[in-house]
Amino acid sequence: MITAYTIGTAAGIWIFRQWSQEKIITATIDTLIRDEYVRSFEDEDGITHLYKWHELDDIIEQIQEAQDHDQDDTP
Repeated sequence: MITAYTIGTAAGIWIFRQWSQEKIITATIDTLIRDEYVRSFEDEDGITHLYKWHELDDIIEQIQEAQDHDQDDTP
């Protein structure tokens, strides 16, 4: 009985810890995006990319270079 209680308690703590960390991280990212410290965009594959507001020009340049490289490789 004591073993089952211990295992159940440990599992509950582990699950709660995972859930609370996820909620904290999500809330922090949402706040940063809302306050415009971090911006985001979604690419063609549905992947959301986060970047600092002053990195936009560098990111756009990298995306364009990658797209140009992909177009160069097509037969």
